[in-house]
Amino acid sequence: MTVQERLTPAGAARLLELRRAEFDLAVRLGHIRTEPAAPGPHAGPEGHVRPGVPGGPRRIAREEIDRLRGAPGFPEALRERVRTVGTREGAELLAIAPARFTRLARTGHLVPITYYINRYHAVVWLYLAEELTEFAGSRPDLLTGRTPPRDRLLLDLGEDRRPRTWRARRLELLLRAAADDTWARAAALASALDPDTLADTVPAPVDRARLRGLLPPVDGTRSRSAAARETAERLARADHPDEIRRLRAHLAGELTRARAEETALPHTPLPGTGTLDTTPSPVPSGPAPGPGAEQAPLRFRPGPAGIAGTSWTTGACAHPVRFTGEPRRAVHPSTAPARTAATGPAPRTSAHRTPQPRATRPRTLTSPPGADRSHRTDPPEAHTTPAPRATARRRAAARGLLDRLRPRWTRPTR
Repeated sequence: MTVQERLTPAGAARLLELRRAEFDLAVRLGHIRTEPAAPGPHAGPEGHVRPGVPGGPRRIAREEIDRLRGAPGFPEALRERVRTVGTREGAELLAIAPARFTRLARTGHLVPITYYINRYHAVVWLYLAEELTEFAGSRPDLLTGRTPPRDRLLLDLGEDRRPRTWRARRLELLLRAAADDTWARAAALASALDPDTLADTVPAPVDRARLRGLLPPVDGTRSRSAAARETAERLARADHPDEIRRLRAHLAGELTRARAEETALPHTPLPGTGTLDTTPSPVPSGPAPGPGAEQAPLRFRPGPAGIAGTSWTTGACAHPVRFTGEPRRAVHPSTAPARTAATGPAPRTSAHRTPQPRATRPRTLTSPPGADRSHRTDPPEAHTTPAPRATARRRAAARGLLDRLRPRWTRPTR
């Protein structure tokens, strides 16, 4: 399948006669199958996208568009599957009062699918109309009669499980979409934890950075209001102790499986890389070259003991010079070996120079007053360099500052 046969989400939504919100919801629910985009410039070997570097938005194949358009009842049937309603419309659909509908949602019987933040910064929960119809047929006892004691106790305690049930529904959809990618599943679980809890669960900074690159987008962040974005991020974070404990356990298990899968994969070196050849070069056995012979370039050869075993050799040197890397120890005169008479004193080399006498300044002789000075020549007078202009300007500025700071005598007014 070529790239031209894949459509962007905007183009696919236009062909399916859906709004963008409806199209995104249909993709999350699995009604529309998508395919990963072509690998970008950061793709790894064999075309696989590196973790944390997405290849772009997912595409929709032309065959998938034709399949949906050819289904019976298009497009009304597809729209009905992704139709969402609020509290008032949901209550009318169930033929109950809005207050009872809210109590069912707060106690966890009705699970919202999404939400939006209105202009008053209030969270408006939305529910799938198809699921409400199924709930009316499966639990008619909750639509009439008295509220069960358990639900009444939760309402008296001020319990509101709508954010918690929505997060569970969102994580379920994210985990199902990333069924083949263990790191993406771990990132979906990490998106529901606050930064401090995530740091305690994943202590390795490398793993946390990799998870941050795969975090799914937070719902409701398209609003330009900072308060709306803060509310959306707060709703996406787990706040119940049992929920946080369960998420941490699942995240630790996904990370363990992800590391085990990477360890089992064969290691393939990247193109253009290789190993360093550290085999020593053969030392020539011939006589040492003369002073006019061409010298071979200097080579670096690491030794087995690090820098202490490193040697610098040339191809023309019969005996390689080894640098041990250890400081030279000072020898006390009492423990130094005595020089034998057979060896004699060491010859003086150019390194030992004879100390030169200190240069003395010539003394200047002065003649008494009235003495004849025609027989001698006085040294020329020293040439004085005038002060630069910058020095003169600084002095003038200093004088002006002093004049301004000096108290002036003012004539008293009459």
